[in-house]
Amino acid sequence: MGTCDYMDVYLVRHGITAWNKEKRYLGHTDKEIIRGEQSGLIKLKKELTPIHFDHVFTSDLRRCQESLKLLTIPAQVTEDARLRELDFGDWEGKTYDELKDQKAYQNWLNNWEKGIIPNGESADTFSGRIDAFFNERFQRTLHNETILIMTHGGVIRYVVSKYVSSLSFWEVMIPNGHCIRLTFMKYEGVWKCSSLSAVPSQEKGKS
Repeated sequence: MGTCDYMDVYLVRHGITAWNKEKRYLGHTDKEIIRGEQSGLIKLKKELTPIHFDHVFTSDLRRCQESLKLLTIPAQVTEDARLRELDFGDWEGKTYDELKDQKAYQNWLNNWEKGIIPNGESADTFSGRIDAFFNERFQRTLHNETILIMTHGGVIRYVVSKYVSSLSFWEVMIPNGHCIRLTFMKYEGVWKCSSLSAVPSQEKGKS
C-alpha cells in the first residue's frame, strides 16, 4: 500500500474567561482565564498526554497562552497572531441583549460573511489569515504530522465549517477547554478532511 500523507490537527478552545462566562463578545481584548474553573482543560490534558505532537501553535493572546501552559505539552510552541479570534470592534465586551436591536448586528448574525462589524474585522480578513496559516502548514507537512492549535471559538468554527461541508459556521459548537480533532489526508496533491471527532468524546466530556 504506498505512503499516504496525513495531518492530524487538534483544535483546542482556550479556557473560560470572565467575559465568556458573562457571554460577552471577546475578540482581540486580552483577557485572562479564570483560575479554578478549568475542569475542561484538566480532562483534556489527560486525553492529550499520551499523544506525541510534532508541533504546537497558539494564538498570541493571553487566554490561549495560559491555557496551553496548563496542558504542559512537551513540544515546540509557535505563537501566531493569525490564530486570533475575530476582532469584534465596537461589539467587544457587549452581550447579545445589548446588541440585538442594532441593524448591523442582525445583519451580521444572518450572514456573518457579508455583515459589517463597526470598527471590527471583515470576514475576508479573518478567513484570509486563517487560510494562510493552514495553507502554510499543508505546504510544509512532510508525509505525517500531528499538531495542536490553541485558539478561539470563532477560529474553530471557521476551520471546521470550511473543511467539513456538512457543518455550517453556526452549527459548530465547542465549549471552552475542549478540542476537535480533524484528520487531513492528501489526495492527488489536495488536502481534504477525512474525519472529525471530539476530544474528549462527547460521553467523556459531559459534566
